[in-house]
Amino acid sequence: MTSKQNIPSKNYEIREQLNPETPEKIVDLIVVQLDRIDEAKRRIDEEGCVVRDLRGVVPHPAIQIEINASKLAESLIGKYQRIGAGGSLDILLDVS
Repeated sequence: MTSKQNIPSKNYEIREQLNPETPEKIVDLIVVQLDRIDEAKRRIDEEGCVVRDLRGVVPHPAIQIEINASKLAESLIGKYQRIGAGGSLDILLDVS
């Protein structure tokens, strides 16, 4: 995965779903995780869900990256979500 430092993220829209008192570092961390999920999904879509390595055919490493980023994002969103915002991580992600 490549770093996307200083590239505006579409995931900053998450700010509207979070408590206004959420620290900016937490918002940034959530956005990074959402970007990581997007990138992992893109890689899996392009390269397939399995890849070859020295051990043979194995699950694409981006699958575990997506899982880990999703768990962290969901945990943080759940903790800092604006009261009454509702919705799950699936609703907050662009699944188109």
